[in-house]
Amino acid sequence: VTTMLVDHRNDGHLLFLTFDDPQRRNALGSTLLGEFIAALQDAAQRGVRAAVVGATPASGVWSAGHDIDELPHGDRDPLTWDNPLEEALRAVRDAPFPVIAAVDGSVWGGACDLVFTCDLVVAVRTATFAITPTRLGIPYNTAGVSHFVSALPLHVAKEMFFTADPITAEQAAQFGVVNRLVGDAEEMTASATSLAERIASRAPLAVRAIKAEMAALTDARMLTSDTFEHLSVLRTQAWTSRDYAEGLAAFHERRAPQFRGE
Repeated sequence: VTTMLVDHRNDGHLLFLTFDDPQRRNALGSTLLGEFIAALQDAAQRGVRAAVVGATPASGVWSAGHDIDELPHGDRDPLTWDNPLEEALRAVRDAPFPVIAAVDGSVWGGACDLVFTCDLVVAVRTATFAITPTRLGIPYNTAGVSHFVSALPLHVAKEMFFTADPITAEQAAQFGVVNRLVGDAEEMTASATSLAERIASRAPLAVRAIKAEMAALTDARMLTSDTFEHLSVLRTQAWTSRDYAEGLAAFHERRAPQFRGE
């Protein structure tokens, strides 16, 4: 079943991808992410110069985030280096062209990480962004946390993670995450397309080199082996805990979780 539409309304230099799985509120499952990664890789081979990633909103949701049904139940790390979402984030960062997120609706969890990992963001003023692992007891991985620390002021990133409360598109614009604030979906599409066309008119090899330089520079957060091991222990304690199992159970049972810190 195809859960993503790929629209080639262009001269070959632009790519338009739309998440279109309204029944699951565009949850980022392995099938959808696999199509997304393949589309970006194919675009690189075809010489695409800019991509726009959007979604067909479902009940006002741009994407509900990581597909909770695909998270393991306590027997292994839920966010390993090779899980589909992490692969998709790396595909965005490694793409030899800028990737623009076009957002209309609420963005939750791993989808927020995906949008913030994109190179540019165009958002309708009513859009919201929330990173929600603490609602489920999920210890977000260090790479994912680093994306937010790179994109946002530190105390803003802390509040988003600690509370799991959303920020508005206007706040995100003030923090420098959203490049263009627009009034509605039609203006969003026009603005994102115009931005992509503008980028495509520039020297693609220079754009590719500069994007790679920026990715390398923002990845340059050195961790000592001791720190890495300590972080690994903390994350393992979290995803093997009763709280993690409780968070997943509460989500499926549509109730508030009762976390006990064990």
